[in-house]
Amino acid sequence: MLHLQPLNMNWLQLALALLASLASCTLIVFGTAPFQAAGQSRGKRFTRMKVMILGTTAFSASHILVPLSLNLPLAPKYYILHLLFTLGGCWAATYFGIRYSSMPRSHTGRHFRISLVIAGTILVFDYLNIIFLFREFLVWKPALVFMTAASALSLCLAILRVLVISNRNREHQLYSKATIPGIFLCAIGLLMIPLLCAFSVIPVEDADPGSYLHLIPYILTLFICTGLYIIPDAYRDTRQEYQNRRIMETEQHYMSLFEYNPDSVLAFDAQGIVTGLNRQAELLAQQLDQELVGRHFSDLFEGAYHSLAQHHYRHVLRGKSSTIELQLRNPGGTMLTFWLTSLPIVVEDVPVGIYSIIKDITKNKKDQETIRHLAYQDELTGLANRRSFHNLLLEHTEQTGLPAYPFTLFFIDLDRFKRINDLFGHSFGDKVIQQAAGKLKNCVPSSCSIARMGGDEFIVLAPHLRSRAETEALAATIVGEFTHPFEVGNHTVKLSASVGIACFPQDGLDADSLVKHADTAMYNAKENGSSQYQFYDAERDQTSLERIILENDLEQSLDNDQIRLFYQPKMDIRSGEIVGLEALVRWEHPILGMIPPLEFIPLAEKSGFIIPLEQWVLRTACTQVKKWEREGRLVVPVAVNVSQIHLMKPDIFQTIMSTIHELDFDTQLLELEITESAMMHNEEHVISILNDLQGAGISVSMDDFGTGYSSLSYLQSLPIGCLKIDRSFVRKITTDTDSRAIAEMIISMAKQLGLTIVAEGVETIEQVALLKEIQCYNAQGFYYSKPVSADEIEGQYLE
Repeated sequence: MLHLQPLNMNWLQLALALLASLASCTLIVFGTAPFQAAGQSRGKRFTRMKVMILGTTAFSASHILVPLSLNLPLAPKYYILHLLFTLGGCWAATYFGIRYSSMPRSHTGRHFRISLVIAGTILVFDYLNIIFLFREFLVWKPALVFMTAASALSLCLAILRVLVISNRNREHQLYSKATIPGIFLCAIGLLMIPLLCAFSVIPVEDADPGSYLHLIPYILTLFICTGLYIIPDAYRDTRQEYQNRRIMETEQHYMSLFEYNPDSVLAFDAQGIVTGLNRQAELLAQQLDQELVGRHFSDLFEGAYHSLAQHHYRHVLRGKSSTIELQLRNPGGTMLTFWLTSLPIVVEDVPVGIYSIIKDITKNKKDQETIRHLAYQDELTGLANRRSFHNLLLEHTEQTGLPAYPFTLFFIDLDRFKRINDLFGHSFGDKVIQQAAGKLKNCVPSSCSIARMGGDEFIVLAPHLRSRAETEALAATIVGEFTHPFEVGNHTVKLSASVGIACFPQDGLDADSLVKHADTAMYNAKENGSSQYQFYDAERDQTSLERIILENDLEQSLDNDQIRLFYQPKMDIRSGEIVGLEALVRWEHPILGMIPPLEFIPLAEKSGFIIPLEQWVLRTACTQVKKWEREGRLVVPVAVNVSQIHLMKPDIFQTIMSTIHELDFDTQLLELEITESAMMHNEEHVISILNDLQGAGISVSMDDFGTGYSSLSYLQSLPIGCLKIDRSFVRKITTDTDSRAIAEMIISMAKQLGLTIVAEGVETIEQVALLKEIQCYNAQGFYYSKPVSADEIEGQYLE
């Protein structure tokens, strides 16, 4: 019978088996991903599979080499079964080991069951391998087989424990110095299991009944198990050191958060008694001159705030965070406002205390009050401001579900206040506004609400005025109050007030409309003269609205092709022939229709649009005459009106001549009409311009003569060629002897000066006959033709 000879084993193969076992343990320890609660990604599952394959291969190589290292004859026909059993068994043992070590925390029973399964798996395939390979040499020794099984289970328990604890440390990125020795002992332990199986069934050479040579592997296994059971303690020491460090850091973080918090932090027990203060809270206790530790914080407060504080802490002790605003008076009598944010301290789901963060918001509250005051009160006068008054009006006009009570708005503007500001400066003007606000408060009933709308404008809301007489009486009181001079510093100030009145609901149903209409009425009062009141007039406001529409649309009228040029002929009453044309502008508004010049020309003069408008008229009239000239029609001079504003422009002559030259227009065919009133402004400039025009061959006529204030003494020095008798005299020339006398005087004077005479506004045959009698031979008016388009002029007069 052959015997197992330990000293004659193939130590090279045994060393290779040990290296393979080391490789397997290293792969399993470092290649296994620690447990992750959210599961593993596809990439990590793939990595785990590679570790399984490589670990199984290395583990199988170790158990394949151990039987070969025994130096005993093998049964070749069973070698394939040996390889298959080894690979299958090693895969199963590796799978269970890796799967279990990657699980979350487990209990002792599961650890024992998994170890038993792994040990049983290894023992089964190792004994089967020995049976297949060395069946002719086997001598079963039950005691040694039992010891082998116990040793294998002990080894698996220890190895699996090492693997699990190693993985737990790696969850926290912890690596112990005992990791390498642990891997080495695990590798030797796994290598010992097939050796123990061989020693338990194959006789050992020279093993007499008193020899203990066959027990050496078991004794070695015992030491390996002891070492494996010691290794986890080193792992635990590493983790304990890590946990202690984390606890210390967490405690330091908490202490830093507690001690260095810029707000006061108080700790309470489950009864709401203060148990701890941070530095800021200690300063708060000193500020309140109160001992906080050992007492209920709510006892610091009085009245309603005491109850609120108690309710607040009872709520938090039920495990819910809460915030509250509390007020407390300090020893100096100042009311302090605190904002408390309280959080429950919960241990094992049971509230055991409270942390309260206390912020002193006294200054913030004062700032909010200041902001609110600035937002809703006028800083200069202390009255309500525009925003506040608007909110008040909304309350009066939007009383949901309640009857709307009538009230009256008085919009007040101080006349001539700008002059005071300009003379004495804004600082003095502010004092005047303050005094005016005081006078206004003194003269209206206490039931009235007063606001400053800005600048020198005020508004008063007067409720329950029962009649128009009462409204007028209050308005007269306000106006009368400001007729009396008052002292401001060392100066006596005399102001007057214009008051606009709008009544709810008849003058408007909403706040904006009422203020707008009261403001409109105030401006109407100003237009009628200062120091009076005016009720809102809807009809007058409609006219003003149309005026605003015209003002807004006028400047776009040229670009929108809305301006039209009409022509009215000047006739020789003796022959009935046309002697000239006057170009008259009209505005065809898309909404309001044809607008007469008397409505939009004053607006154009006010806005300055009159200059581009008259330049357009000049260019259009000259272009039309050139067209008629090219067509071979009868050509007569065309007259274009020039306003006083345009006449005052320094470059008017250059502008006119630029147009003349651009169009190559004959200046003998152009006549410019100016009004008599134009001579009253900068006479030297006007005469200079007229001289330049006369020098260029352009004739100038004076329109509406007889209505102005020209001195006849210097009329002879004006470079004009024609006088146009105003239509107001012509209209009454046949019925009023004074009008006839004035007309005769103008005609006589014009003849003496060698001027041409044209009578405007001729409408009847009687007027024509009388003009002929007094030797005025040129006429213009509806009797001959109203202003018509260029096409109509062509058809009637220029064929």
